[in-house]
Amino acid sequence: MRRTLSRAARQAATAALAALLLAGCASQAVRNLTAAHRPAVSAFELEGRLSASDGERAANGAVTWSHSPTGDEWTVYSPLGQIVGQLVRTPHGAMLLTADGRTERADNADAILPRLLGVPAPIDGLQHWVQAAPRPGARVLSLDAAGRPARISDAGWIIDYMEYAGPAADAPPRRIDAEWGQARIRLVIDQWTPHR
Repeated sequence: MRRTLSRAARQAATAALAALLLAGCASQAVRNLTAAHRPAVSAFELEGRLSASDGERAANGAVTWSHSPTGDEWTVYSPLGQIVGQLVRTPHGAMLLTADGRTERADNADAILPRLLGVPAPIDGLQHWVQAAPRPGARVLSLDAAGRPARISDAGWIIDYMEYAGPAADAPPRRIDAEWGQARIRLVIDQWTPHR
């Protein structure tokens, strides 16, 4: 009986030690992922190709986006090159102009961006996603071989960085896949111009 208790005590101690070691490894992994944080630039322009789906409808085409701390201008084009819509955000609100001449206004761009993209993506999140620079509250879930974010979780969205523009640690993303439930966004960035 005494020998059985001793063996059980050793097993419990071994299990406790293994749990501590695993916790230490997990803490180290979290520290490494946090260290991968990339600072975001405050202004940029990009040109690319966008596809979006809400699980029932899908759309794709070209996109241009000019971002600054005080505003954004999105223009989305059909696959044939016609303007589908344009969204302009200023400190005073947002306005969506559609190809058929309709105008819609809102207090913020998040309220009308889904009408342009077809999915409810957060504009404040998108400006960080296209830079692989997690915003406060977002979590880096995995890194690629160069130490860059490979997967981020942000406000319910999972953002996967499928390709970067080059092998350097500071290379911008080239292809981004994001999903939230049935909503899917794929962005291929053909031209990236940061402004300091």
